[in-house]
Amino acid sequence: MTDGKGPSTDDDAEPLKNDDDNNSPLLARIVAVPQGRHRLSDRRASENFEFEVAGLRYTCTLSRFPDGSIGELFLSNHKSNSQADTNARDSAIVFSFAVQHGADPEAIRRALSRDSEGRATGPLGMALDIIAKESGR
Repeated sequence: MTDGKGPSTDDDAEPLKNDDDNNSPLLARIVAVPQGRHRLSDRRASENFEFEVAGLRYTCTLSRFPDGSIGELFLSNHKSNSQADTNARDSAIVFSFAVQHGADPEAIRRALSRDSEGRATGPLGMALDIIAKESGR
């Protein structure tokens, strides 16, 4: 809480609580993720393709698990080290980390931003749409 004299600090912040009788921390309600990371082999085939979103060109490189599902995905923008490039790279890293820890790539694809026509508005969504279309989904 604040005393009205300025912003609160961690020292005076109250811990988040849920509405259970035991008052356990809110974060305890998060569903546990399967432990461990599904790693790709050190030597693996990769696929590359290029696409455009909002007038910016991107390159996607992906590798698959033996069952054919996406195991990692990398994105880069033609304007190296730009904010668009950094955002694309970071989103791909988070996506790869998520699928290697058991997240559903299709659920992620459906959750990403879209315009009123249903088209992906960001590079990760567009890349996943292209992959899904080529996979017949």
